[in-house]
Amino acid sequence: MSACKHLATSLMQLLLEAEVRQLTLGALQQFNLDVRECEQFARSGPVPGFQEDTLQLAFIDLRQLLDLFIQWDWSTYLADYGQPNCKYLRVNPVTALTLLEKMKDTSRKNNMFAQFRKNERDKQKLIDTVAKQLRGLISSHHS
Repeated sequence: MSACKHLATSLMQLLLEAEVRQLTLGALQQFNLDVRECEQFARSGPVPGFQEDTLQLAFIDLRQLLDLFIQWDWSTYLADYGQPNCKYLRVNPVTALTLLEKMKDTSRKNNMFAQFRKNERDKQKLIDTVAKQLRGLISSHHS
């Protein structure tokens, strides 16, 4: 259990550390494959003294965060935030905003012509809107 917790914590820190300035959806999808391997290991065999899915719980924070970003399910997250049974209960808005800001920087820095493409502009507007809503959520729940 401590090995799974350590691995999950280390993977989360890797996503959030300051040296990682940019993230793309493709990078998150690859990272998701790594987390799935960790979850598969956690499911692979019973551990004496633990219930069947206990080891998988070590990865629940990462799983919910990655699902939110890969499925781009912000409407559900924002609507259900704070509810006891919400789908993304383990996703802290500060963590989500940190990751979202890294994705926003990627869109702007990697493609100097992105401002001329409508779909890139729309994506950027969506990221900006979600970031603004997350900041509002953070300030209302932390004040």
